Amino acid sequence: MRRRLVSLMALAVLAAGCASADAGHRPAVDERVDVWFAQHMVPHLLQDTSIAYLTRDRLTDPALARLAGTIHRRGQARATWLLQWLAERGLAPHGHSHQRGDTLRQGDLERLSQLKEPALEAAFAEVMTARNRAGGALATTEARDGAVPELRQLARQLLAEQRAQRAITRRVRA
Repeated sequence: MRRRLVSLMALAVLAAGCASADAGHRPAVDERVDVWFAQHMVPHLLQDTSIAYLTRDRLTDPALARLAGTIHRRGQARATWLLQWLAERGLAPHGHSHQRGDTLRQGDLERLSQLKEPALEAAFAEVMTARNRAGGALATTEARDGAVPELRQLARQLLAEQRAQRAITRRVRA
């Protein structure tokens, strides 16, 4: 499992140098939103997966531990699917996201790795809430303006899941 996560992260880092569309392939006008979504959602999902992997076995709140496990599994599967979708078009993911709240500061993972409950649970809830806002902005744009039905469906699924996640994290932050 850890090896797969490291492989996905390495692939994303290696592809970061090719963050924009290759010169040989320009997306069709009607796919530009879809490409933008996929290129930015990959690093977002990989960051979410890293956070979830780092915390899932140390969270003592059963709902948060299940949430971290779900984020980890779904994030890996979706990042893999989006990487394949991009690769089929000769494209790579963007090296990082430009969405507010969607960048991990250098110390965020280190801080989360050192915290113990209940501080860990509060920090996890805080970080995931901010990340849901950023991911929600990406997904909302795709759901509204995307041309590829599979990507629009993924965006709608992400938005529904984020609403459920906010209910769980809101309880912890209260």
